[in-house]
Amino acid sequence: MSKTAEKVKAIIFDFDGVIVDSFSANYGASSLFFYDLEEEEYKARFFGNIYQSKIDKKRKKTSVNYFEEYERRLLAISPGKNVLKTLERLKEKRLLFINSSTPEDSLEKYLEKYSLNNLFDEILGYNFSKSKVKKFKHLFNKYKLQPQDCIFVTDTLGDIKEANEVKLKTIAVDFGFHNSEILKRGKPFKIISDFEDLLN
Repeated sequence: MSKTAEKVKAIIFDFDGVIVDSFSANYGASSLFFYDLEEEEYKARFFGNIYQSKIDKKRKKTSVNYFEEYERRLLAISPGKNVLKTLERLKEKRLLFINSSTPEDSLEKYLEKYSLNNLFDEILGYNFSKSKVKKFKHLFNKYKLQPQDCIFVTDTLGDIKEANEVKLKTIAVDFGFHNSEILKRGKPFKIISDFEDLLN
């Protein structure tokens, strides 16, 4: 085990694209909510904080409830390969958290359905704050952690940028929303291609 791994007291996870391969749920719901939303345009919205990305309000379909559509699609998708087994191993020695842009009720429904709900010490989503920076700071303060005590696991450039703001190291996964070339722009600590690689 590396010296870096030995120092890690807590692992903070993004949800979409990391715990579950939910791009189809997100993009599918978004393509119903916005007129003419192309896949690459959608991915580009995650180059920063998704809630700060701009899109013409005239393209919104007011008859569609995005979060209802997203949740319905999400709950039909099983967690990624080896996710449960890997989380159980990581939980043996570390605190585990979720810092997500998804509403907490959708996160809780998903985690309960797939027996992941007891593995996380706290789940922070859209309702707590739209800013992942604020959620990182909340976790640091509440659990008396320093950024160097933690690792953040995510799949988007925007999330890496927010982690960089609080000097939090990131392990990026290239099987989510963004590929390794995009992820490298944020200078993550590591890029991995299999969730189980977190055990190393």
